[in-house]
Parts: sequence; C-alpha cells; structure tokens
Amino acid sequence: MIRIGTLDDCHAVYSLICEMENCELDYVSFREIYGKMLKYNAYAVLVAVEDNNVVGEITLRFEEQLHHCAKIAEIMECAVQENFRSRGIGRLLLENACELAKKQNCVQIEVSSNQVRLRAHKFYERAGMKKTHYKFCKSLL
Repeated sequence: MIRIGTLDDCHAVYSLICEMENCELDYVSFREIYGKMLKYNAYAVLVAVEDNNVVGEITLRFEEQLHHCAKIAEIMECAVQENFRSRGIGRLLLENACELAKKQNCVQIEVSSNQVRLRAHKFYERAGMKKTHYKFCKSLL
C-alpha cells in the first residue's frame, strides 16, 4: 500500500534514507526538516507499507521553474528497504509520485541520482525516464 507519509513515519523514513546514503544522519535535524516538509504544499512524502511497516519512501518537491515556464516535480529521495527490493515497490512509489505530480499540475518529473547507484539508474530508465542533465555540486562547508 502506498500512502502519504506522516510524522509518525519519520524514524522509518530516516532509516531508509540512512541506508540509501550508507551513513547515519543527524536524527534531530532530520526530524525537524521532515516535519517542515509535511507542512508545505511544495513537498510530499509517499511511503510504501507492508504488514504495518514502512518499507519504502519517495520524497517530492514541486516548484515552478523559469527555464520550463511550468511547474516541475523533483524526486528528492527514493528508497526501498534492501530486503524488499525487486518486488515492484519502487515502481509503485514512482507511479504514485507521477500521479501526485500531475494533480499538482506539473509538466515533468525529474530525479538526480548519485553516479555510483547503477541499479537506480536502470530502474529510472526502465520507468521511462531519460538521462538528459548533468548535476554539478560544490561543498560550502
């Protein structure tokens, strides 16, 4: 089952994202940001639930962009618990995210994915997404 995430899902979403990033993030900061995101229409969190446990999540940001002259949905995070992968959960999360983006009047959904996540790249390509951009980053710390 896919549903809108709640504050009660915070720790499960935190665990999924820590697993995806292969690190332990600061939970206090994470919870603060997660709580803010749930309050604003510019963000959405969808969770996949099996046997009352959150096993996957996708986080979206909706924003108007000048270079599109339209509203775009961006996937900020998408993670499925390792032992639940290859069961169609990611596909369901992405399909639901696309439907939600359409309801938000978005003309496109996009995602950035770390270069080392080759399985994720194949997943997005199988879902009909095209590799059209490069993302450049610079640490400010």
